[in-house]
Amino acid sequence: MSPVVPVTTPEDLLRLTDEHPVAVLDVGTGLAGPGWAVDGGSGRAVVVPRRSDHGVPGAAALGEAAGIDALFADARVRDWFRDSGAQHLSAPRDLYHLVERHLDLGTRGGDWDWMWTRSAPPETPGEDRVVALGPDDRAEATAFLTAHSPRTHGQPFARPGQRWLAVRDTDGALLAVGGSEPSEAGTPTLAGIAVATDRRRGGLGAAVTAALAREAVASAGACALGMFADNDAARRVYERLGFVTAMEWRSRWVDPPG
Repeated sequence: MSPVVPVTTPEDLLRLTDEHPVAVLDVGTGLAGPGWAVDGGSGRAVVVPRRSDHGVPGAAALGEAAGIDALFADARVRDWFRDSGAQHLSAPRDLYHLVERHLDLGTRGGDWDWMWTRSAPPETPGEDRVVALGPDDRAEATAFLTAHSPRTHGQPFARPGQRWLAVRDTDGALLAVGGSEPSEAGTPTLAGIAVATDRRRGGLGAAVTAALAREAVASAGACALGMFADNDAARRVYERLGFVTAMEWRSRWVDPPG
């Protein structure tokens, strides 16, 4: 069995994942602390700190089946996760059963996909209607998301570095919104893409997404997003705009004590 060894630097992470897009664009230079890895005959895998899109501390595992199994079989890795303050753990969806073999986190959580692009999207109808929102629009945008996208992880202007765009009707009412926030690696990452329920399938979500992605690629050279795995309509839009899926995640959240 290959030894389980510490991961201490972004360079370690990139080497051990063969520069996987998640390692480069999502965690990368923002690696918040040490993790663990298996590198060798048991298959390669890593588990490192990763914050959620709400900034909540957690961890993420990447790698091959045998490597992930070997990682979580090691008591040091399990103790590291339990003692680190991590509140969630993400791992490849098809391999999560290997985590659960050694670490029972229950069933609270869900399945989601991480997508990315380094290419500006094609010109998209409706982009000329997209306008910027500011911090003064926070309450309005939040209420819009609550009404029209209650599952969203978008939190308008909750943290520094966010960019929010929208489409309004002729009376100024919101028809669509979407936001971008830097990942730990600094990559603009989209969230909160939502369209008014009575205006869907009209291209407004695509227009907001394209505008955000175009800005992200121009400023940072890449754009990423996370989406619920069962949202096939959104997936079609994102793929049409040039996003590709790099990881199919399953996340579980640690139940609070007591």
